[in-house]
Amino acid sequence: MSILSKFKSDKLKASWRFRTKSSSVIIWKLLISPDGILAGEERDTDAKTASLFALNVPTGKLLWRDVTIDEAWWFNSERATADTIFIQKFRKPDMPEPKGIVALNIHTGVLRWEQPDVSMLFEFEGRIYSQREAIGRKEFFAIDSMSGEILEAYGSEKENILALQSMVTDTDRHSVYSMAITPDDGIFSAIADALKGVLEISELRGTIDFAEFGKYIVFSYHERIQNNPQAMLGNLLRNHLKVLDTEDGAIVFSDQPNAETPYPVPENFFIHRGVLIYVKEKREVIGVPLV
Repeated sequence: MSILSKFKSDKLKASWRFRTKSSSVIIWKLLISPDGILAGEERDTDAKTASLFALNVPTGKLLWRDVTIDEAWWFNSERATADTIFIQKFRKPDMPEPKGIVALNIHTGVLRWEQPDVSMLFEFEGRIYSQREAIGRKEFFAIDSMSGEILEAYGSEKENILALQSMVTDTDRHSVYSMAITPDDGIFSAIADALKGVLEISELRGTIDFAEFGKYIVFSYHERIQNNPQAMLGNLLRNHLKVLDTEDGAIVFSDQPNAETPYPVPENFFIHRGVLIYVKEKREVIGVPLV
């Protein structure tokens, strides 16, 4: 008998939800700061405009929303630190070459600084390392992450920058990210056996993604839709997210982040400070406490 024979799908519940304001607006990208602030992009795919928001992960409190920069669409959120969100702009729409860094206060959304002529490489110990395209070469700079002041110019000495970049390590000690497994992995049979009460393995498409936190294991997987002829003809998939309590073998939370999708969406959840975070139907960010 499957260890998932007992179901308590209402034991855990979402404690907060953040939803876009209209059907044309989607959640495009999320960044997490080490202090538990979730920052993201909302993009209107019809109007081709984008804005930014931030919320507190433990409480779900919205800190700010509808913040825009002087570029409506062509930008990318690069990194969130305890103080700042760094945004990369591009030279022009038909040439997606990075040029221009914007820094926003992560607590308020207020502009800290902008450096229009450089592109971001990485952040390290309070400095943003960047490069500028010059005639026939690249020039490298260190920028103060809080003020935007140019602290050091390295000229074209790329070796100094590469040496510093090799020292950058992942310091996100508060987040747990999913691991993807395929039928070729040794652990796959054990995971498939654990899920056999809710998943027909022959209908699985893509990987099974899972993460462990305390007594819980979180699973995300995609299976071919079988009860809809039109969906079957289009080979559409349904994405399931489930939380297993390993102490009693029960499913304690269940949702469908994507009811219909043409392809598997990997790495579609993570856990930060004990809160399971995922995006549902591209329009809603949901937080489920696991503690």
